[in-house]
Order: sequence, then structure tokens, then C-alpha cells
Amino acid sequence: MKAVVGVLAFVLAIAATPSYAAKKMYRFNVNGDVIIKDYVPAEYSHLAYDILNSRGMVIGHVDRAPTDEELQAKRAAEAREQARQQATAERKEEDMRLLRLYASPNDVERARQRRADEVSSYIGLQRRRITELEEKLSRAETQAANIERKGQEVPADLREEIAVLQGAIRDSQNTIKDRQQEMIRITQEYASEFERLRVLQIYPPGTLERDVDYDRVDKALAGD
Repeated sequence: MKAVVGVLAFVLAIAATPSYAAKKMYRFNVNGDVIIKDYVPAEYSHLAYDILNSRGMVIGHVDRAPTDEELQAKRAAEAREQARQQATAERKEEDMRLLRLYASPNDVERARQRRADEVSSYIGLQRRRITELEEKLSRAETQAANIERKGQEVPADLREEIAVLQGAIRDSQNTIKDRQQEMIRITQEYASEFERLRVLQIYPPGTLERDVDYDRVDKALAGD
């Protein structure tokens, strides 16, 4: 109580002095002691302080300077927020692309089925081609074997035909493997888009994966 009375008396005394009538004063709390100055001392510049008018009324406040740890934490938080905003913008752009292509998850499934049917048809075509090539190869190899059994040399054009047929079979087999891998990619791609379209039935475009409650999505779409 005595300290408060002393500070008040000090403020009133300053306010009564003509040279200080229009000046601002600065009030600091230093280790529990209240200190009032008509300027901000360098040694107190990092502390919080109140700004008083000539009548001792608080007209402003300045927070203390942040510590190095607080500055680092602030910069880290700002970096995380910037990264989040960028991720949200990129996610929204991709979401809008999906929504332009598909109105619902069922549309994604229909598109996947069409692509899968196309690839399956092409694989079937290549397998039929292999069967035909293998039949031709078998006839050519039989013909070459018969010639060799007679002790004769296999003609160059027959040897070339066998090599061409063998190469064509390998090409078709490799093509089938490529299309089978494509089928896997198609399944994965459309599965991802299907799930994202389900999310977009509930959440707005740009919602990040970590913010999605998939139980909520499942419950909301359970009747579909």
C-alpha cells in the first residue's frame, strides 16, 4: 500500500510540474518494484511497460520483447501455417479438377470400369495373337526339324521367320505385362479418386487429409 501511495504521489508531483505537464511517462515493474520514468531506459527496453499521460492515466501498453526461444517458436509456427496454406491451395486445385470430371463417387467407378474393360480387351487381343504366333512358330520349327533330320541345312528365310515369330511372341508377352501393370495403376488411381470424391460429398474442396474424419464420411454416406 505504501508503495502504491508513493507512486501516486510521484505521478502527481510530476503532473504538477509545468515542464512535465504535457509529457508521457513510462511505468515498469522491475522485480516487483514499480518504476516510473519519463523515458524508456535502455536496460528496461526489453520489459513490458505502461504509457501514462501527465495525469498518471494509462494511455497505452507495450508488451515485453520476445525471447529468442519465443521468436524461433513463432517463426516455426508461421512456417507451418504457410506450408499448410500452400498444401490447402494445391489440394483445392486438385479437388476442383475432380469435381469438374465427376459428380459423385459412382461416376469414378464407372470411369474405372471403362478403362479396365479397355485394358482387359487389349490383353485378350494380345493373348489371341500369341496363340496364333505360337501355332505359326510350331509349324515353322517342325518344318526346320524335318529338314535337319534329312541332313540338310535349314534355309535362311525359314530361320529368319522363326526368329521373327519368337520376337513377336516376346513383344506381345511384354505388352501384356505392361498392360497388367497399367491395370494395377488404374485400380490405385481410381480408388484414390473414388475415396476423395466420397470426402468431397461431406467436406469442402481443399480440406487436407489430416482434417478428414473418415468415420463421419462413412456414416454420412452409409445410405448411398
